[in-house]
Amino acid sequence: MTSSPSVSYPTPQFDDFLFARINEDSEATPLSVLSVLARNGVDPWEEAAKLAQLPRISAAKRLVAFIAATPGAPSAYLNAKTVCDRLIDLLPSPAGVAIPPRKERGTRALTKSRFVIWPVVIAVILAIQWIVISRQSTTPANEPHATSSSTVLP
Repeated sequence: MTSSPSVSYPTPQFDDFLFARINEDSEATPLSVLSVLARNGVDPWEEAAKLAQLPRISAAKRLVAFIAATPGAPSAYLNAKTVCDRLIDLLPSPAGVAIPPRKERGTRALTKSRFVIWPVVIAVILAIQWIVISRQSTTPANEPHATSSSTVLP
């Protein structure tokens, strides 16, 4: 199954971490943690919440793996200690971070919308059928149709 677009809502608790530049002392094009995570196809806020829950060295190694997988990422920043010292320190403490279950948020909204949409669709179909039946019953079926010709038969 392919990953779907995120339905999570960005929270400011990860802003310092996500918007931090990876190549801070370089004159190259700025590369933020957010852009690295997004280029790797993960939801940046969700991944930041996961990283905040991990031990520091595990979070740093995971972030280094994302940086290494990013085309054009500066190889000088692939040292886990460098990343740990500067970027991982910007994450909030694990106690203050809760990872909301992603599938439940989308499933709940989808389930609620189905309960609203289907009764409306059924009501529209029934209304159309009622209109068609009521129009058919107003035209008599056994009466001969008048012809428009002026010929009179003997």
